[in-house]
Amino acid sequence: MTNLSHLLSSQSTVLAELKAVITQEREALEAQDPDTLILLTRTKASLLDSLKNNDEIIAAHPELHTLVSDPDLSQQVQQVKTLLAECQQLNAENESLIERSLASLNRFSHALQISRNANSLTYDGKGRTSSIASLGSNVKA
Repeated sequence: MTNLSHLLSSQSTVLAELKAVITQEREALEAQDPDTLILLTRTKASLLDSLKNNDEIIAAHPELHTLVSDPDLSQQVQQVKTLLAECQQLNAENESLIERSLASLNRFSHALQISRNANSLTYDGKGRTSSIASLGSNVKA
């Protein structure tokens, strides 16, 4: 079975990579770069899978109890927890940025619909606004 120190080091490496990807994700969100976002999302999912797999291996390790009793291992665990908390914080910030961007896009879409034809504005079954493209169709020259 793999050494716990090696597994914790692997977790730390994956989390450092994840932190870098989440930071790049924020930059792509701010730049509104969908192609980069798609690539980063795939990378992020792969890193999260690696993180989960390593976590399962650590949880099943027969010497799991040494994570608390061994000072070196408990220090590594603390470093991993700190990196994880940083990743979670950055990810929460990105989530907030995504929500604000979506709200802004929805407002913009609504404004475009209203400007397209204020007289034919209706609502669909989900309560979203929709306009019928009839502006000028009843004008006869």
